[in-house]
Amino acid sequence: MARGQAKYEALKKYYYFFIICCVILAFVMRFPRVKAQGRSFYHCISRFVHGLYIFGTSGGRCAEAEDFLSLMRRWAALTGIRIRKYVLMANHFHIMCEVPEPKPLTQNEMLERIEAGYGLERVQTLREQLARFAQQPDGLEQSKRLLDPYRQQMKSDLSFFMKQLKGCFAQQYNRRHKRHGTLWSERFKSVLLEGGPAVAAIAAYIDLNPVRAGLCEDPKDYRYCDYAEAIAKESATDLEAMRIILNLPESASPEEVQREYRKLLYLKGASGSENNPPAFDFAKVQKVVEQEKGELSLGERLRCKIRYLSDGVILGSRAFVEFHCQRLKEKLGYKRQSVPIALENLGPGALWVFRKLRVGKFG
Repeated sequence: MARGQAKYEALKKYYYFFIICCVILAFVMRFPRVKAQGRSFYHCISRFVHGLYIFGTSGGRCAEAEDFLSLMRRWAALTGIRIRKYVLMANHFHIMCEVPEPKPLTQNEMLERIEAGYGLERVQTLREQLARFAQQPDGLEQSKRLLDPYRQQMKSDLSFFMKQLKGCFAQQYNRRHKRHGTLWSERFKSVLLEGGPAVAAIAAYIDLNPVRAGLCEDPKDYRYCDYAEAIAKESATDLEAMRIILNLPESASPEEVQREYRKLLYLKGASGSENNPPAFDFAKVQKVVEQEKGELSLGERLRCKIRYLSDGVILGSRAFVEFHCQRLKEKLGYKRQSVPIALENLGPGALWVFRKLRVGKFG
């Protein structure tokens, strides 16, 4: 009896050892990330640990979401990754990236990227060092060694970009909230996308996330969604991203790009799946696609911009903005040279702001 018990205990130890080995092996031999050669597109997803709700979804400004987007643009500009779509949900994010074909960079191009990623002070220090090296016989070699660590970061590597983005955000968040430990539940998931229909389908899926989650009825009304930001700001970068997603020629006008992308969103949102019901009913899709032809009225476009107009400080006619610019200079000692800036996409002379709206560089 005692011998049988001892044998049972020995077998149990071997069993536990076997299970532990399997777990370790599974972790070490996890499925390798698929990366393409040359220009490519990826859909990336990552969630917060324990399902933490960190990004605000109420429609108001969220400090954590603003920090994340600032870091996203900063590291995208440094690495050369191009952000084509994003949405920040309460406990996770979706980003669609374009990884361009690597190309040699001039010294000035490198310094521009370093400034975007590390700030002006870092670049000024590097310029001083490079100027000293230029006076020395082996200056070219010293300059190369100085810039090589940065050159490694500029190879448009998706894994490096995501590591820096998630790591820096976790550090900022933990400092602000006096917490310790990991913030992300897993390594980021990525799906390699073929251009054309696959990219268009994922772009629509990303922009429709807030609608399917019941957070809004139209993706243009969700603050931390790329589509809402594109409608509000109409920057050249946003329009270029939509044009590439739609596979339209470079000659396509901004108005055509916006119309066609809005129609794409509603057509994709009309279809459901086993797990997701349609985002829009047939009547709504018919109204946007067939009656409105994807066009937004001036009033709707202005309403979309309201959430960003606080960045402009003063909003109104040119005379109104000029008057209050002068008051700032006289009463508050504001010394910065500023002139009113027209919101041209609302029509000639419609509205003016004190300073440009927040527009990030995506690389």
